[in-house]
Amino acid sequence: MAGGRRSTASRTSRPLAAPSGTNNMVASQHKLGAVNPGRKEDDLSSSLLYPQAVPIPDIPHDSPFTFEVIMFLYTASALGLQYLNLYRTVWWMPHSYTNQALNLDLIDPFIIAFSLTLLSRRLVWLCIRAAIIYFLPVSPSGRFVNGSKFCTIGMILLILGYLAYFVVQNHSMVNILYLVYPASVYFILFGAAASPFIDLSPGSQGRVKIYKDKVGTFRTNLAAAGGVPTSPELIRMEVAITKTDFNTRLKQVLFNTIISAYYSGFIPCAFSPSFLSYEVWWVSQHTLTTFLGCLTLYLVHCFPAGYNHLLHRTSLHLGLWHKMEGRISPNFYNQWSAASLWPGSAIVRHGKDLYKAEGVVNAAEPGNFSHVRYFYLFGDPSLLVCGLLVVQATLVTFQLLILAKSTVWYHLISQGILAFGNLYTLFKLTRDYLVLSKIYKAEQMLIERFSPSFQG
Repeated sequence: MAGGRRSTASRTSRPLAAPSGTNNMVASQHKLGAVNPGRKEDDLSSSLLYPQAVPIPDIPHDSPFTFEVIMFLYTASALGLQYLNLYRTVWWMPHSYTNQALNLDLIDPFIIAFSLTLLSRRLVWLCIRAAIIYFLPVSPSGRFVNGSKFCTIGMILLILGYLAYFVVQNHSMVNILYLVYPASVYFILFGAAASPFIDLSPGSQGRVKIYKDKVGTFRTNLAAAGGVPTSPELIRMEVAITKTDFNTRLKQVLFNTIISAYYSGFIPCAFSPSFLSYEVWWVSQHTLTTFLGCLTLYLVHCFPAGYNHLLHRTSLHLGLWHKMEGRISPNFYNQWSAASLWPGSAIVRHGKDLYKAEGVVNAAEPGNFSHVRYFYLFGDPSLLVCGLLVVQATLVTFQLLILAKSTVWYHLISQGILAFGNLYTLFKLTRDYLVLSKIYKAEQMLIERFSPSFQG
């Protein structure tokens, strides 16, 4: 009506303007090095400088096929060594009843086949996919390849069902529940999605994807990861995308680590005969060692140094807000605007609280704990790698101590083979940490030297 209340949309659709007399807020349209010639020399320090991450060198990374071969050999070796721990014999004794190192008559071959089928499922799919692309003129991401993926999943499930039928004939229902228990974990983590069963890498999020360019740098097809950010909304969008991708990769790591340790360490013990006597502490530490070794292998592959650098570049543009206590004059702060980038040391009001910018530039939402966690986790790209390096170094040191003190032959064999695989992971973690830590230190020196917010 003509004399009624004004529309709310007409009031809120107007752009927010900064209060007069303040220069805290810098619009995202200001480009690097752009200076208004009419401004005074004293005001040049308030111009917004976008921080640029130091480029990371192209660090060699295992291809998916190479990783799956290494992973299968590691888990298959752990499975065989666990059977060695359980069914070893005294075949070297002069009056031994057998001349074999294992009591093969007590081992159920269908359990071994079931475990190996699950442990090799991704390797089987990569071989089928490579054969389809090599022999047929199809696109690697076309419908035919995607349809073949679901056919491969169906084939693997049929093989598992066929093997489970023979397992049921010789074991109780409780043991069968042990065999299929990880399926419940899968549905909790991934729901009804079929691709995570044989595909380790996460898919794209709609039209947005994370990819590796020709020089080996991880990027998104948003502008913020590849260079100067164009808008704070774009930066926050990239934070949400990379956070979702990180969580998806982490779920894949946890699920596949549990699966690998479960079927190569626990299942042989769960299906052992009740009259079998074995060292519980030794098979338990073998399972724990396998779990930690698989965990670090998956983490190194799913979160390479280049991927950590992508998350760091995004956190560098995201920035951080620190909540302030007390009250100050309105002349010294602005109302926070979602459409603006803010320089370091800027003071804004968001809601009922005041916040001070801690980053060089700040696109984060004040009081958003998700943005705070993102900045602290990925602000230093070597932080998570350092923690993982400490875990892996502790694991290898523990295995070397066991090798030094063990006098039993099967102890030496089982720990020696697993330690060899863990040393490979330790080398990759040490290399990634040294590269990322040096790059971060050089980047901090450049920021402190050229950023006005660090110069006071």
